[in-house]
Amino acid sequence: MIIKYRLLAIILICLSLSGVTTARQQTPQDSLDFAFIPAISYNSDFGLMGGGLFSWYHFRDSITPFYRYTQVAAIASTKGLYTFQLLVDKPHAFNSDFRTTTEIYGYRFFQDAYYGIGNYDKLTDPPAGKPDYYTFKSFSVGIEHTTRYPLFKSTSSVKQFDLKHTIDLKYETPWDNATDRLITEERPAGYKGGKTFMMGLGFTWENRDNEFRPTVGTFMDAGFQAGSEFWGSSFNLTQFELDARSYFTFHLIKDVTVANRFLLELTNGNVPYWKLPYVGDEETLRGYASHRFLDDNAFVFNTELRTWLFSVPEIQAEFGGTIFYDLGRSFPNTSSFSDIASDLKQTFGFGGTASFFSPNFIIRGDIGFSDEGYGIYFTAGYLF
Repeated sequence: MIIKYRLLAIILICLSLSGVTTARQQTPQDSLDFAFIPAISYNSDFGLMGGGLFSWYHFRDSITPFYRYTQVAAIASTKGLYTFQLLVDKPHAFNSDFRTTTEIYGYRFFQDAYYGIGNYDKLTDPPAGKPDYYTFKSFSVGIEHTTRYPLFKSTSSVKQFDLKHTIDLKYETPWDNATDRLITEERPAGYKGGKTFMMGLGFTWENRDNEFRPTVGTFMDAGFQAGSEFWGSSFNLTQFELDARSYFTFHLIKDVTVANRFLLELTNGNVPYWKLPYVGDEETLRGYASHRFLDDNAFVFNTELRTWLFSVPEIQAEFGGTIFYDLGRSFPNTSSFSDIASDLKQTFGFGGTASFFSPNFIIRGDIGFSDEGYGIYFTAGYLF
C-alpha cells in the first residue's frame, strides 16, 4: 500500500518553459528514462501544494517489466502538509526471481481529517465557534516492504502468480490538539499515538500488458496481515486486503480502455484510527472529503473510460481524458448484507491525462462530484 498522501496532486507549471529535465541513455542492452519535475498543484483535501517529483525507469533487455523503478517525492501544502516519500521497486533482486518493493515515508500534517468512526449522516458544518472541529494535527513515519516470489510464470505471456511477504512498520501520533476537535472528544484507539508493526502473507496475480498504462488484462493482489504486541506493535489487530482489476480496450474513433477495480479491506481487534479502512479521497471515492467514512471495513468499486486523444511528437507528449464512476462504503463488523447495500455512496466525474518524455510517466487530473460537494485532484499515474 502506498501512503495515503503519496505523490498527492501534481500539475506542471509552464511545461515548455519550466525546469523539466529528462535524460535518456541507451545502449542495445541498457536504457534509462527519468524525469524531474518541479511542480505546483491544488487538491481539495490538502490545498495548494508545491514540491518536486523524480521518477527513474531503468530498463534492460529480456528483463521484464523493468530492471528498477525509483521514485522520490517531496511536497508541502498551504494546509500544513509536509511529506517525503522514497519508493524503490526491484524485480529480480540479487539476480534472483524475487521482486522487492520498499517505501520509506514521513509526513507532518496540521489539518489532517477526522469525521468520526461510523459517521454516515450527511456531513454538517462544524459547530459554532469550532472551525477546526473535523481536523487535527498528526505526525507519521513508516516503512513498507514487500517481497514477491513467482510460483508460476508464463514464458509466452505476461501471466505470473506470486507469493508475497509483507512488513509494515508505522508510527503515528496526534499532537497539540485542542479540546475543540472531534478526535479529542471521541478519543479513538491510537489517540495517544503508537506504532503498528504488521507482518503478513498473500499473493499477486499479474496479467496486464503494462503496469503503468494497462489496456488489457487482469490483476489481483490479496493479503492477510497481523499486528501483535508480541513482536513490538502497540496494538493487536488483523487486516485483510483485496485489490482486483480488469482492463479491456475497444475502438470507437480512438482506442478506449475500460478499467475496473474492486477494493475490499476488513479489520478486527484493537485497530487504531489510522489503520481503519475508509472511503473518500483521490484514491477511493473522488468527490468526498479525505477519510470521510471510517469504520471496521470498507469496499470500493471504480470504473473508468480512458483514451488518448492526440500527441505532440516535438515534445514527446500525449494528451487524453477519462470519465469515471465510483461506488462504495465503509461499515462496522456487526453489519448485515442488507445494511451494507442500503447505504452505498456514489461519486462520478471526469479528468485529463498527459504523458511526457516517457509513455510510462503520466500526469492525471480529476474532478469528482458527490452529494456533499466536489473534489479536485492532480496526481501522478493512473488511479489503478
